[in-house]
Parts: sequence; C-alpha cells; structure tokens
Amino acid sequence: MRVHALVLAAICWVAHSRAQEAESLGCIWYGESHQIGSHWQNLADTNPARPLNNAAAEAIFARRCPLLYKEYKGEDGQQDLELCCDAAQIRTMDTGLSQADGVFYRCPTCTRNMAQTVCAMTCAKNHTLFLTAHNATNPDTNLEFVEFIDYRITDSLVEGIYNSCAGIQHTQTGRPAMDLGCGAYNAKTCNYRRWYAFMGDVEGDYVPFQINYEWSNDAEEGSQEVYLDLTPLKCAESYEDSYACACIDCEESCPLTDEPTGPEELWKIAGLYGVTFVVGLVVAVLCSGLIAWSAWGKSSGVNVCMPTLFGEFLYHGFRLWGTFCAKHPVLVLALCSWAIGGLSYGIRYMTITTDPVELWAGEKSQTRIEKDYFDQHFGPFYRTNQIFIKAINQTPFTHDAPSGLLEFGPAFEYNFLREVFELQESIMKLGLADGEGLDKICYAPVLLAGQTATVDDCAIQSVYGYFQHDMSKFENSYEDANGYTINYLNQLEDCLRVPMMEDCFGTYGGPIEPGIAVGGMPKVPVGEDPDYMLATGLVLTFLGKNQNDASKLEPNEKWEKLFVDFLGAYQSDRLDIAYMAERSIQDAIVELSEGEVGTVVISYVVMFVYVAIALGHIRSCLGFLRESRIMLAIGGIVIVLASVTCSLGFWGYLDVTTTMLAIEVIPFLVLAVGVDNIFIMVHTYQRLDHTKFKSTHEAIGEAIGQIGPSILQTAGSEMACFAIGCISDMPAVKTFAMYAAIAILLDFLLQITAFVALMAIDERRHQDNRLDLLCCVKSGAKKASDSEGGAGEKSNDVGVLESLFRNFYSPFLLSKPVKVAVLLIFTVVTCLSFMVSPSIEKGLDQEMSMPKDSHVVKYFQYMVDLLSMGAPVYWVLKPGLNYSQPQQQNLICGGVECNNNSLSVQLYTQSRFPEITSLARPASSWLDDYIDWLAIGDCCKYNITTGGFCSSNSKSDDCLPCERSFTENGLRPDAETFSKYIPYFLFDLPDAECAKAGRASYADAVIYTIDDEGLSTVQDSYFMQYSVTSTTSEEFYSQLREVRRIAGEINAMFQENGVDAEIFAYCVFYIYYEQYLTIWYDAIFSLGMSLLAIFLVTLLVTGLDITSTLIVLFMVICILINMGGMMWAWSINLNAISLVNLVVCAGIGVEFVAHIVRSFKRAEGTAQERARHSLNVTGSSVLSGITLTKFAGIVVLGFSNSQIFQVFYFRMYLGIVLIGAAHGLILLPVLLSLLGPMSSAPRTSNAEPSGATEEDP
Repeated sequence: MRVHALVLAAICWVAHSRAQEAESLGCIWYGESHQIGSHWQNLADTNPARPLNNAAAEAIFARRCPLLYKEYKGEDGQQDLELCCDAAQIRTMDTGLSQADGVFYRCPTCTRNMAQTVCAMTCAKNHTLFLTAHNATNPDTNLEFVEFIDYRITDSLVEGIYNSCAGIQHTQTGRPAMDLGCGAYNAKTCNYRRWYAFMGDVEGDYVPFQINYEWSNDAEEGSQEVYLDLTPLKCAESYEDSYACACIDCEESCPLTDEPTGPEELWKIAGLYGVTFVVGLVVAVLCSGLIAWSAWGKSSGVNVCMPTLFGEFLYHGFRLWGTFCAKHPVLVLALCSWAIGGLSYGIRYMTITTDPVELWAGEKSQTRIEKDYFDQHFGPFYRTNQIFIKAINQTPFTHDAPSGLLEFGPAFEYNFLREVFELQESIMKLGLADGEGLDKICYAPVLLAGQTATVDDCAIQSVYGYFQHDMSKFENSYEDANGYTINYLNQLEDCLRVPMMEDCFGTYGGPIEPGIAVGGMPKVPVGEDPDYMLATGLVLTFLGKNQNDASKLEPNEKWEKLFVDFLGAYQSDRLDIAYMAERSIQDAIVELSEGEVGTVVISYVVMFVYVAIALGHIRSCLGFLRESRIMLAIGGIVIVLASVTCSLGFWGYLDVTTTMLAIEVIPFLVLAVGVDNIFIMVHTYQRLDHTKFKSTHEAIGEAIGQIGPSILQTAGSEMACFAIGCISDMPAVKTFAMYAAIAILLDFLLQITAFVALMAIDERRHQDNRLDLLCCVKSGAKKASDSEGGAGEKSNDVGVLESLFRNFYSPFLLSKPVKVAVLLIFTVVTCLSFMVSPSIEKGLDQEMSMPKDSHVVKYFQYMVDLLSMGAPVYWVLKPGLNYSQPQQQNLICGGVECNNNSLSVQLYTQSRFPEITSLARPASSWLDDYIDWLAIGDCCKYNITTGGFCSSNSKSDDCLPCERSFTENGLRPDAETFSKYIPYFLFDLPDAECAKAGRASYADAVIYTIDDEGLSTVQDSYFMQYSVTSTTSEEFYSQLREVRRIAGEINAMFQENGVDAEIFAYCVFYIYYEQYLTIWYDAIFSLGMSLLAIFLVTLLVTGLDITSTLIVLFMVICILINMGGMMWAWSINLNAISLVNLVVCAGIGVEFVAHIVRSFKRAEGTAQERARHSLNVTGSSVLSGITLTKFAGIVVLGFSNSQIFQVFYFRMYLGIVLIGAAHGLILLPVLLSLLGPMSSAPRTSNAEPSGATEEDP
C-alpha cells in the first residue's frame, strides 16, 4: 500500500482559478471539471464563496472540518455555510482523508491537524490569501480547470502537524506510519517539508495535480505575501469532542514508567564474582599460612581413626562370590551369555532421534509446552531455507542520483547482483519439471481461498523482489531530463529506505524487509536501523509451509534436498555463499554421528592395544605369548561392550529414545571405567602369594574379596551420579544418563561374574604353559605349577610402574619439601579455580554442535555478519477475553481510550529499550487494525445476493458497505458489529484504500468460532513482534528471561482486572536456550546430589567409616573445583553437556581416590609408611588402569571432526583424567601421610603382608 494515497488523495479536492488581483476575496475553484485518470480536476472559479445547500455534504464537512464549520456557521450555528467547494468536492475530500485515515487514524489529533490544511485548501472562503492557482483549458469542454497551485503556508504550522503525526505506528509491521507516508523517505529521514512535498507531488499515484508549497521561512524580508498559519495541537492534546493520541502513537501520552533494568549485576572484583573471590583469597591465605607454620614448626600429624563397623561382611561376601565364579567358569559364562543375549535383543526395539527439539527440550519444560501449544493452535513456524551471500569484491562505490551522491556497499555491484538474481531464478526452478517445485511447499500468505500457488506467490525475501523477479526491470537504465542515470540503484535507494511502497512489493504481494534481505552494514546502536545501502552481503530466504504431522513433510524435505545439493555444487568467482535448509540441522546431526564412528573406533582400538599389552606380566620377549593377557583383555573389553548393548536393549524394551551421540560416547565412557576395574582385579591377583592358596579359584576369590568393595564403591558412586543426571529435563542428557547408569551397573555385575570366570580360565591356561591366542599350543618352559595349588609367581614380582613408584616416585613425593610444595600449589590452584568458576560462561554456540566441515557451520558464522533482523516473537493470548466488549478491548489495544497498561502499550513501552528487552519494534495488533478497518467506510463489504464476504477492492454492484453500528463515542464497533465481521477482516487483502485489511498479517493469528447466528467469538490469538538480532546463547537466553518477565507483568494486569486469560511469548529458538536460565541452579543441585550420593555409597561400602568417607568426599570436591577452573581457562561453557560431564567427573573422581584410601586403611605402620605403601601398590594400578588407559583413548578424540567431541569430550575428559590423577596420585598421598598414627591396627589377610615397609609389595 503505497501510502502516498494517504494524505495525497486527501488533496484530490483541489482545483484552479487564475488568481485575480481584486479587492474582494474570492475562490480559486468551485466544482469538479473532469477526470484525469482516476483523479477529479477542479473547475477554475474566481467568484466569492457560496452556500452549501446539501445536508449530507454539510455533515461530512462538519465531521472533517469542525473548526472551520464552527467558525463559518457562527456562534449561534444558524448562518449559511458558505464555502469555495461544492458537495462533490467535499465527498472527494472525504475519500482522500479516508485513505489517510488508513494509516493516521489511530491518532485523532494528527488527523484533525492534517485536515485543517486540507479543509482550508479545499473549501476556505479566503483561498486567494494563501493559494495561487495556475489554470489550463479542458479541450473537451473548453472550460478552465486548475492545473497546479502554489500553497503558501508557515513552517511552524506544518512542523507542528508533522510532530503530532511522526510517532504514529503502523501496527501490522511495527514500523512508524511515516514510513508509508513520506514517499522515498522513511521515518528516520523524513521531515515536515519532505512530507508535504511528497503529498503535493503529482508524480505520485494519488496526487491529482501539483501542489507547490511555499514556506514562510523562505520568504524574502519585507514580503507582503500571506501564509496560512494555524495552531495545531500536540499529539498528547485533544480537540473538543475528540481524543488525544494514545501512548503507542505519542510518547508524551505515555505514563511515567521505570526503565527495565535487566538482571541485577552481581558484585565483582577484577571481573570475577566478589564473594567467591574474597572467600578464595581468604582460604588461600589461611591455608598457605597454616602450611608454612606446619612446615617450619614442630607439629605432628592428626591422630585419626578409620573404624569399620561391617566392612568385613563385604570382604567375605565378595571372596565367596569370586571363589564360586572362578571354580565354575563355564556355568557362569553360560548364564551371563544368556542374560546378555536376552537383554541385547531389545536393541531391535530401540529408537534413535535426530530431531533437535526432541534432543534438547523436555516434554515438561515450559518452552516445550508453549511450543506445542503454538504448533497445535497456529501451526508450526515456517520451514526456513536461507542463503547468505557475500561479495568477494568488497569495494564500495557511488552513484550520482537526483537526491545526491549515493554510496553503496559491495552487495549492490551490478555483476554481483545479476549473478545473485540468476542464482535465485535457478533455485526457484528446482523441481518444477518433476512436479516437486517450490510452489508445492512454499508459504504463500496472500493467496485467496482456493487459489493454487505459483512460484511467484511464494514468500521469498530477497532484493530481487524489489524488481518483481523481472531481470528486464533490473537491467533497465535511462538518462533523465537533468542528465542523471536512472537505473536499478535508484530503485534500491527507494525500496531500502521505504520498503512499504507498492512498487517495491515482492511478487507474493507483500513487502521485502531490508533487515532480512541485506546484511553486513556498519554497526549502529541497538534498536536503530542501519544504512542498508552500505550492505556487504545479501540474504535469500525461501519460506516453506510446515506441518505438525511429520509424515506430510516429505515434499518439503525433497525440495530442501534439491536446494542443499544444488548449492553444495554451486561455484562462483564473485559469490561467497553460506546456506542452510530446514532439514540441515537434522542432517548434520546424522552426519556428526556417522562421521565420528571412525574416531570412536580408533579410540577403542588404542585403549584395547594398551590394555592387552599392559595387563600381562611380561618379563621377556621369548615368553611374550605365555605371559601376555591379550585374550583376557579382549574378554574384558567384550564384557564392557556387552554391558553397553545390554543397556541399549534394556531401555529398548522400555521404549526410551536415545541419540547416536549417546550410543557412541557411552561405550567409550564405560570402557574407560571398566578397564580400570580389570587392571585392579588382575594386579591384585598377581600380587598375591599363590603358595598360600590350595587352588587358583581360592586365590582369585581372595583377590575379589580384597578389591570387590572398592569396585562396588566406585561403580555405585558412578551409577548414582548418572542417576542424578536422569533428573535433567533435557532429553539428550536424560537418556544419556539413563543408558550410562544401567551400563555401569551391568558392567559391574559382568565384571564380578564373567570376567572373574575369564580370569580363572586364563590363569589355568597360564599355569599349563599354553600360549595366549594359541591356547592349544604349549610352550617348552617348565610349568608354573605341578598341581592346581602349586606356587605360581612369587609375591614380590612387581611391574615396571610399581617398581618406578617404589624406587623413585613415592620417596620423592613424600619427602617433606615436596609435600610442602604440593600443598601450597594445590591450595593456590584450587582457590584460584574457586574464584573463577562462577565466571564460566553459559551456553553452547550453534556451530559447535555441527561437524566442522558441515555447510551449517559456515552458515552460522555468516549469520553473525549478515543477519540484521531478529526472529519474530509471538505473544500468544489464550482464551478468556470477551473481545466484543470495549472494557476488555481496552486491556489489549493500543489506540485511543485503551488502558495505559494494556498489552499493546506494555509491549510498545518495552520495545523502547531494545538493548535490555531485545524487542526491536512494537507488536502488531490485529485488534487495533480490525477496529481501524471497520471505521473506514468502504473497507468492509458484503454481497447483497449471497450475504457473504466481498473484498474491499471489489467494484461489483453486488458488493455494498457493511451495515455497522458503533458505540456512543464512535470509537468502537458495538458488540454485534465486532463479532459479525471478524471473518471479513481476516479474508480481506490489504491495498492502498484499506491498508489495515488482515489477511496478509493476521490470517493465522486469530482463531475464532462462529455460532448459528453468524457471530464470531475469538478464542486464541497472537501478537507478533520482531526482536533484535541474536546470535549467541547469552543473547537468546537473556531475551527469553526478559520476555518471561514482560509476560508475567501482563498476566498480573489481567488478574488485577479480573480477567481469566494468560499470555506467553513464543519464539522458535527459545526451546534450545531455556536450560541456561537455571543452569547454575541445576549445576549446584546436580553436583550437590552427586556428592551426597558419593557420601552415602562410600559410607555404606566402607562400613560406616566416616573418616575414609570424608577424605573421599573432600578429594572429589577439590577435583570438581579444579575442573571448574579448567573450564574457565579453556573456554568450556556451562551447559547440559558439560554439566553431565561434571557429574561424570564426580563419579570417576571416586576411582582415583577410593582404591588408594582403602589400601591406606588396610596397611600398617606410620602414616608415612601406609601412604607410601598405598601409593606403590594401588597408585601404580590407578595410573596404569585409569589414567593411562583413559588418556590413550581420550587423545584420539582430539582429532575428532566434531567440535562437541573436541570441547566437551576431549578437553573435559582429558581434564577429568589429568586433574583426577593429580589429586589421586599427588595430593591424596601427601594428605594421607599427614594423618598421624592409627589408633588401632587393621585386619590382615592372605592378600597382603601385615607390614607396610618398603619391602612390602
């Protein structure tokens, strides 16, 4: 709707009369002469004003020109109404002003102000004072008519009128109405002279003749010319029997409100949170002082006791169980294989999802509920297929235009644009030949009911739309009378400034939004429009229809596949392209999962090779195959993988959906955990003095008795931690935790059954001198034992690592200077980590979830550079309002008489602070536009034959204006009128005469029912509002936080007014960012629950040994704190993935410390001796079984093609291993050595010698 029609047509009542210099004042015209096109020309007439003897015309004049009418009718109202216009001119004037009403009607003061100059020009008695007519002769009648006029007017008058109208909003677009009413200028560049010059420009489609405005400020000094000078009111003031402009359209009318402040800023020191900074600093100083005092003072260790109330029960239980499994290995393996087969069969029922919504939003999350509500009532958000295009040649250029020298960015260079348009035409033709083209799947918002869409009807946002997808229009160039070259750049100048001009509309019938079609302009403050002509890139957006039923999306997905394949193969020397289809995210998730299979497999192979070599007790190359444990290692790894398949099958039976990422990561995780237990079990068995046991199965039973409680403690802690992860509302995280928890449980059960049986079989193979891998072949060496109970390896045989620990590492670590240094270093590092942990950033960058070589990554990167318009926010209003009642309308609308805290006013007020609220524009309001549409006489039409709807632009004789009734003040339709014509409003397409028609903007926004009497009742509706550009997680979750605050305030307003209605804000992206609103609370809760679980499990497994439990708990807390510091230093954000990894860290952290604490507890001697013994014996197993195994597998992940793998699995798991090992193998032995003498001696067993001297193994 090129709203030139607005004010311009309000001028088509003028005519000409050659101004005569006469003593008496006369008219310049009277009556209408003929039409030129659709515009009436006015008869030249210099006679004085004459009475208007037409009651209908007089009523129109009284309504449109009340001040002039009151003046001319006299104080008593009985004088004749003498005017320089007849009834036909008044009707023409009314038609013109009605067009202006389509945009400016919302502000009565504005339209009254503007009408004063129109009324004075059209009908005032004293025309000749301020108008000069220039006449021409009509050749058909040989009568003179006014060809153009000079209109002398004061600057102050027009500036006052302009100021009263400048704030009016066009509610459909959320843009200022002046964007539509100032020609080639938008609201930002328009001023009062440009506005009136545009309204007087005959080149416009709606101006009947030229009006040359002569301004008082330009008059020569001493000039005797008379200029029209009136006193317009400000927008916040009202005329008699009228109303002031509402808050949305007049800032002076807005109530005083506090500016939103956003979240409260926490106290910070040096950019770090003040509380943790101070606490960390104080603790560091106190602990460092205490360590220094202890080092140079004479202090003894703390005398501690590690009581075990029922720990021997677990020892005896595991010993009996291990003996049974080792004695009957075949039976145990058979039973385990049946169980594995039965559980694994459930994999055939397992379902895998790649839907990002199903991955990241729980069914009970608020955003998921809101999304489902929106989708069910209004349909899902469009399927977006988008291309970002940068010019390889980034050189700007200029163009000499009538408006001045214009600077254009490289995005508008001719050859670049031509190739972009050719690319767009090729995309528009994709699939057409096979009947699978864009026309079958696109979103076409302005189609009439029953009309079949063509590609030109599709909503495509591209600057090519400014040329109506016509290459000849783009290439058209000519030289005007002033020597200026007029070409495509002039069209771009007009359309980028004022996209609402009709000749800038796309072929689909609507505007092309510059903020969506171009990008890369110089940055401007939030909320301001950039200079679109300086764009460095273009954006092509193809909108597709979406469906709730995924089975109906096959045509969309086929075309999107054509779209992706075509662009993937496209090459150009001028265009740098990034693109994404709606299906690209899911495709990338599948690609990510499939692409990482190789990485994961290599990681498993590396761990397997290491385990196979390190597990054996190899002393020479000649005896390699006899002493190696390759088959046992394979068996152990198979058991680990079997536990994973059983977990998959178990949850498959229960129909719990999982993800490919979980399937790939869980085996790695369980393998890393399971291999540790394998090393501990085998090394414990190897350290036994086998000569003390009658049989192999008794020796294995003793080993399991010793290590079983520790394995139970670590497995129980890890399973409990994963169970805590099941609390998460995020499906991907929840299912990952569920599958991992069961896998850990089954791995523990299989290791104390099947692996024990395998150990027994392998040990018999070893004792019979049979070769590993070739068990039917015997070596020539002497048998290890002549009988089943014979002595095998001597108890003092130690491995390389244990020898290094015994001879070098433990003496060095437990020397006094080193212990002091260790304590100081760990104190400082831990306190620093405590200081910085709260500063870890929240979020997950979008491109990080994609493979590095995916086209989606480049799209996300270019989106930051080129996207200049944020996503739409839909304010969904649920049922509960009676919209036909003005009192309840006032709670929603934003026009005259609406409440100052109405929904529309609150959304407008919040949009004034986009840097805080992220709302860029006022919200569209179907209610305001519907009321305005009904108020314009010829917009609502019905068919007198059928009684049904007629479009507003219908010229059929059967279509008449609707029968409407209004409230006493004339502002609102009565209840029946309101309810009757809602469908008409939503079926009517907007045009210049009825710009507020609702089909294009509101066809999907209002849900209503119709009763037997044809009256409509509105149920659900939404109000759309554009947000500012958001590309980071912080921007999205900050926006979500703000819109929820705003929705809460609006809902509170409803409650205060006794209305049972509810509103919420929906945006297609919110569902992915809700987690960050509570991520710190969730993190503290989850880690707190994990620590509680570890405390309880450890307390029970250690036989209520509170000392051991607190030591384990303290070490795990230190590991978590230092993990936080590592995340901050290595730029790892806090999100659901990293939170689960922290929970995993708590569980795995137990493995690094629990075994050593238990070994320390069971040893004898001084604290120094016990610490050295536990470090030598158990620490070496921890290093080989946990640290090196995990490190070998984790390093491979660093070469992953996925940034998620690299950051959240390589970096975090590497941190878990290194930090856990540092605490378990460095800090823990030092702390244990300081605990002082034991108050009582522990029980000894056949497993360990009673002493803990350096000779003890």
